[in-house]
Parts: sequence; structure tokens; C-alpha cells
Amino acid sequence: MPLITMSKGYNSEVEALRQKEYPHMNDGVYLDHSGATIYAKSTVDAFCAKMVTNLYGNPHSENSPAKLSGDVVDQVREKTLRFLGADPEHFDLIFVANATAAIKLVADSFRDLSEKTSDRRFWYGYHKDAHTSIVGVRELTYGQSYCFRGDQEVERWLHSPETSFVNRYHPGGLGLFAYPGQSNMSGRRLPLEWPGMLRQSEYLQNTYTLLDAAALAMTFPMENVFRDVDQAPDFTCLSLYKIFGFPDIGALIVRRESGHILTLRKYFGGGTVSMVATFGENWHRSKGLQAPTYKLHEGLEDGTLPFHSILALGEAIDVHKKLYGSMSRISDHTSYLTSRLIRGMAMLRHSNGRSLCRIYNENTDFEDSTKQGSAISFNVLRANGHHVPYSDVERSANSAGIYIRSGGVCNPGGIFTALGYEPWMTERALSAGHHCGSHGISIIHRLPTGIVRASLGAMSTKQDVDTFLDFLRTTFLEDDKDRSATTRSTVRSPRAESFAFDLPTDYTTSNFPDVREVPRPRPMLHHFSTAPDSTPRIPPLAMHDMVHGLATVK
Repeated sequence: MPLITMSKGYNSEVEALRQKEYPHMNDGVYLDHSGATIYAKSTVDAFCAKMVTNLYGNPHSENSPAKLSGDVVDQVREKTLRFLGADPEHFDLIFVANATAAIKLVADSFRDLSEKTSDRRFWYGYHKDAHTSIVGVRELTYGQSYCFRGDQEVERWLHSPETSFVNRYHPGGLGLFAYPGQSNMSGRRLPLEWPGMLRQSEYLQNTYTLLDAAALAMTFPMENVFRDVDQAPDFTCLSLYKIFGFPDIGALIVRRESGHILTLRKYFGGGTVSMVATFGENWHRSKGLQAPTYKLHEGLEDGTLPFHSILALGEAIDVHKKLYGSMSRISDHTSYLTSRLIRGMAMLRHSNGRSLCRIYNENTDFEDSTKQGSAISFNVLRANGHHVPYSDVERSANSAGIYIRSGGVCNPGGIFTALGYEPWMTERALSAGHHCGSHGISIIHRLPTGIVRASLGAMSTKQDVDTFLDFLRTTFLEDDKDRSATTRSTVRSPRAESFAFDLPTDYTTSNFPDVREVPRPRPMLHHFSTAPDSTPRIPPLAMHDMVHGLATVK
């Protein structure tokens, strides 16, 4: 069934760009942009041209090739900040391998500084939608960490930190609060005003903020994050290959008024110190502590920078601007495609009326780009209500030349909250032999252990979306004549149902002229052919307790 006649927000020029700039995408439908988006041919061509016409040396040297590399690094650093909408006067950029390396740099700095506090540790709070790399910081706090169960709990804490229980013994002590700008599982976008709220709190003046923008930055105008320096996070981590596809490099954006705390770390690498004593008394002088002689990033970028990759990054930014104009245009484009995909999946129903897809999302307004990014998480259901193993969905898609991702997608809190897991259930999954990755167990006692994720990028098209919908329709939809009649009963999982999404109850297609009017789908429930006693009726989940149950599940 065709879905489109009009396309508000859709960038039709992308269809021509795909042929010219992305010929390497012609052999399939790529829907794993949250993992890494695709690089443009012009980026590779421009990078190769510079590589074969110039001589670049190690920027730590003083010869001409080294000076050329050093100049490129400085220019691309500023170009990247300006691309992100971060004023170089107020923000610095530290080049790192990826977002995880940026997180670890911040975490190590807080761990080292906390050894000088009265209880020799720092407090760490993180959101349940956090990526595994954000969750991992808790292991450096000696037990003084807390997982916020949702947005409302975060805001209650920000408004009344002195009365909120967040496993913190000294509310005014050294602390770090981290959360994702966008869930890498569901694509839900979280509030950007939290850093500013925290900074205004009388009780949280020694608590800093870390925003994981790896998923957010791919299709979101980051000037909305950095425009107001007083509202911006202290630290923001990114994986730049999620924006440009190439090169494989990351960045830590540091608010200059906050960055000095990172320079107090213990470790130092080559190029970050101005003097080191190796005999007698051991001492060193970090460049990060010698402003204005040295800049903040000079005390934090350990060893030789990947200067060839930084050169490629400069070319990638130029090509990206030329092809797409602005991140706002990309945001409109991917918001349109995301809405198209969600609506199309919601329309897919078995002949008995049951939905084919269970979509996991806490949003009801998926058209709002401030609330929803370009990733969708879901599971496929059979006509009898049983789950199709997510690994089977990915395997079938891969065979059809459609590239998606499935499993735990490095988001333990988001996954198990959406699926309605309690702590004992994660223990059961572990004891049954389940683990994250392609060789895990997809379903245990009729409950999935992961999800399927489809994600869109700047160069995605309507055809990509429609091809995927066609694949779901032809591969998994069941007709009455294809199955024997079954007696079924309904089993509800309240916690999981609160996160599952079909369409809002007040849904109408009147605002979407490119969509044919269809009857509003009925709310979707879990369906099974029988209702065995072993099928759990899941009460609301205590997220804080659940996270402790995940300590050994990576």
C-alpha cells in the first residue's frame, strides 16, 4: 500500500545524492545509522587528494611537514566547534578515539580528584536510558552511584536535591551527573535543560554534567545544546563518525569554565606535559595547568593525535555542509522518514487484527524532533502473539539485503525497562546462558531478551523505508489460511505495555496529507495461544534495584 503523495520535511535531493555520492549503498538498504552512518564519496576523494599532494608529519615535531599537520589540527578543531555551534571562546575540543574514550577521560579525572575528598570517592548519577559506557562509570565510585528511573525522578532531584534519595552521603560534595541526549535504543530525546537547572541549584554547585551526544548529534542541530553557555553541559561526548561516516574519530567538548577539573587527573601522556622529572623526586607539570601559555586540550590529548584522521574530518565537514546545507535540514528529513516508518509499522496487522510490530517508546508525539530521533526499537510478533526471535528478524533482513541491528544494543537499562524485566528475571537470563551479542538467547520463557533496531540517517530515502516495510509485510505477516485456528487468551505485562507503542489514542492522519486515512488501530496487548502459570504478570519495575541486578550483565 503506497503511503505517500506529499512529503513535508523530506529532502528529495537526497535521492540524486545517493547515486552520485553513495554508490556503495546500492547493494542493500542500510538501516543501522545509529551504529555508524555512511561516508560520502566526495569526502574520500578530497581526503585522498590532499594526502597525495602534501606531506604531513608528526605535529609534535617542528619541521615543515610537522608544522603543516599542526596547523591542520588547529584549523579543524575550530571548524568542528563551529560546525557544532560551540563558540571557541567558551568551549574547547579534545580529540579522542570515540565517545566512550571521552567518557573514560572524564571518569578517570573525577576518580583521581575524588581521592583528595574526605571520603575519597565521588558521587555519580546516571539515567536509565544511558549507554553501557555511561553506566560503566559507576564502578569508579566505590558504591556511591545512583540510576535515575526516569525523567520525572531527575527533575524532582534537580528541584529538591536536599530531600531526594540518590544514594549520596554529601549532597554538596564532588559529583557527576550523566545522561544521553538521545536513547541509542529507542531514539527518544531527553531534556537539554537539565545542565542549566543543575548549575542554578544551591546544593549542586560541586556536581558537574556529562551529556552523551553520540546518538543525538547524528541528526540534531547541536547549536541547540551549545548556544547558551550557561545552560550547556560541562562535558559533551561525541563519535563524529556517526555524523559524517568517516573518519573514525570522537570528541569531548568541554565548557572552558569547567574544564580545569580535568587537568587534575594523575595520568599524563606524551605531549601533555611541559616538564617531567624521572630521577630523585618524581614530578611533572601538566600543560593543562599552565594557562594561558598552553590551552586546555594540550594537557588532555595524550600522545600523537591521529592527524591524518583529523585532516579527513575537515574534508568531511566541508562536504557535509555542501551536500546537506544544515543539520536542521537533516533533522526535518529524518523526522519525516521516522514518522513514515513508525506509521507504516503500526499499520501492519495480521489477518486476525493483531499488530505485527511492538514498538518500544515512551513518546506519544513522535513527530516532534525535540523528543524523537531517527531510531526505532521494536519486536516482531506472530499472529498468535508469540515473539519472533530478534536474531531471526536480523538474519532474515540481512539475507534480504536489509541491514539493521538487534540484541541489547548496549543499553541495559532501556532494554530491560521496555521489556518489563525484574531483577530476578535478568538473573534467570544470565543463568540460562544469555549474554549480549549475536550469540545470546533471543527468547526465554516467551519473553525477548532484546529488540530489533532500525535507524535512519541523512542519506536515507523513502524507498529505504518502504522497502523495509515491504520486507516486514511479506516475511512475517500471517494469513488465517496459513495457520490453524487457536484458542487464545490475553496476558498483560503492565510494565512492558507502558513502554510499548502502537499509535496515540487520539491519532489522526489529518495532519499528514501524504498518508492515506486508515482506521485507528486498536491498542496492542501481549497475546499467547495459552496463558500458562509461568507467564509473569509484571508489576511496576523498581529501576534502581534492577540496575544492581544487571551488575554482571554487560
